[in-house]
Amino acid sequence: RVLHDNIIEATEDFSSDYCIGSGGYGSVYKAALPTGQMYGFCSHPKHSFLVYELVERGSLRMVLSNNEQAKELDWKKRVNVVKGLANALSYMHHGHSQPIVHRDISSNNVLLDLDYEARVSDFGTA
Repeated sequence: RVLHDNIIEATEDFSSDYCIGSGGYGSVYKAALPTGQMYGFCSHPKHSFLVYELVERGSLRMVLSNNEQAKELDWKKRVNVVKGLANALSYMHHGHSQPIVHRDISSNNVLLDLDYEARVSDFGTA
């Protein structure tokens, strides 16, 4: 309940001012929570959301489609992205008592932080 109230407050009741995109399962909002770092999820018939850190560079597809950003993605950074993705998939498949199968790994669903560390997103079909 506290997490839900913090999210409602931080996004001003999911105001469009905080909306930074949308996907197949809803909108994406950017907001700072009062705790600074609070990750979690809510899976309820009325309210469903996932809270995680902002990944500054956006998707791998966005980086590759921008000529300047794509030029910065040298071989060392590319290997870093592949290692991060491989580690994420290994964790999802082997790091739980019930494996998670993502089923939609694409350049849209690989997010990159400022250090080109990869994060997997969009678990809608998992």
